[in-house]
Amino acid sequence: MTSAAIQPSGSERLTALAWAAVRDIGWRQIRAAILLGLTVTAWVYLVVIQEILFAVKTMPWSHLLENLIGNQIRALCLMVAIVIADRAVDEGAPRRRAYVLAAVLGCFAGFAASEPFHWVWRNVLYPNAWPEYWWWMNGAAGNIFHPIMNLLTWLPVGSAAVFLYAHRRAARRTARILHEAELDRIHRSKLAFESRLQAMQARVEPQFLFNTLAQVERLYQIDPALASVMLDDLIAYLRAAMPKMRDTSSTVAQEIELARAYLAIVRIRLGNRLDVAIDVPVAHADARLPPMMLLPLVDHAVVHGLAPANAMATISIKTQISDDRLRLIIVDNGAGFVPETDGTGLASIRERLDALYGEQATLNLSRADASSSEAVLEIPLQVRQKLDESSRSASHA
Repeated sequence: MTSAAIQPSGSERLTALAWAAVRDIGWRQIRAAILLGLTVTAWVYLVVIQEILFAVKTMPWSHLLENLIGNQIRALCLMVAIVIADRAVDEGAPRRRAYVLAAVLGCFAGFAASEPFHWVWRNVLYPNAWPEYWWWMNGAAGNIFHPIMNLLTWLPVGSAAVFLYAHRRAARRTARILHEAELDRIHRSKLAFESRLQAMQARVEPQFLFNTLAQVERLYQIDPALASVMLDDLIAYLRAAMPKMRDTSSTVAQEIELARAYLAIVRIRLGNRLDVAIDVPVAHADARLPPMMLLPLVDHAVVHGLAPANAMATISIKTQISDDRLRLIIVDNGAGFVPETDGTGLASIRERLDALYGEQATLNLSRADASSSEAVLEIPLQVRQKLDESSRSASHA
């Protein structure tokens, strides 16, 4: 049997599409149909208000239900037609043609479904209910007048409702596509930005690693055994640090631990001549700090600020938070942080700060006093916990 022999015909596909659309009808669509039926009924009653007032005075009040029930039947039929048109449009049918057919066929289907009910109501329950001078509303004339009036009422109203709905649906769909495109643009922009930051970061890491290896090399010339210990510590440090060097987000606590491990290696070379003071309150631990931002500053202080002739070398690291700003202060007892030592490593840090924060971040190098210099890095305060909650909220949205 060929594939053409088993393919469904056009009528079978249309039937399957219509049935699938009808099965997906929910309370939201039914509620909209009920609201449309009530709206049309209220509009008709306002147009023929005098007749309605007369009917209330001279006929059973239940006679007023005829138009309401008929309008609900027609509204439900129109709603089914709209749902089928929606499914057809989603599967590639021309939008204008689908909704034109929905408006016309929905109105005629509602007319065909409601007229048997109206005929029974007019000819069985309330025959000749209207006064004789309204002869066109009773008997055979009424059986012609009422269907024509109902059809002429629903064709413009139903068509307007369908095209208003189709316009709003198209607008919502366009807004959704634009929103998804914007999210995709933001995602691609974020990936490009992270790649750029990693490229900047990659320029910092070799400088830091070369300086550390140079210290190991110098120590081998002085004390090979101690240099071997230092190299083992360096390898253990790199195993812990390298996975984090490519991260695009870190915290003060993580960066302080890396700096602490690096300074422990430096102390092996300097012996007891290096004094390290780290003052970071526990409350500052979760503050966000870009990775490989503190470590190059510490390394710069070691290379340029701690002269071998110094009897005692000191480095202090502390953090301050005020006015939603995080301030990181590194002080050395040499000339580590003065303008003439602002080399390639610090230039890369400034470039990364500008990419991440623009004018909201600063890095100032200055003399703290006659015997020390300091670097003050200041960035907007962001807490890792708050950032994680914002990311979760954005993903759910």
